[in-house]
Amino acid sequence: MSAGATREPAAPPAPDPVERAELGRALEMALAGLRPDQRADIVLRYEHGLSFGDIGTVLGVPEATARSHVHRARKELAERLTASGWAPPR
Repeated sequence: MSAGATREPAAPPAPDPVERAELGRALEMALAGLRPDQRADIVLRYEHGLSFGDIGTVLGVPEATARSHVHRARKELAERLTASGWAPPR
């Protein structure tokens, strides 16, 4: 490699199918443990891809309130995943 050449960053390793399946089960369990309103916030945002404004419309709350609800639900979900052994990446 010449002095001025840059090296391509290494591609991240392919996800381990077993680990991915275990994480999927842990995520399902963590979601099931959320309050129904928190679960709805997560599902509307991340499974259905709704904007915060659209979530607010669906739930009958202002956009800022929907944003706050999603934030709190994500925090609770992260805490549940961490407690089950799945720490978020740093």
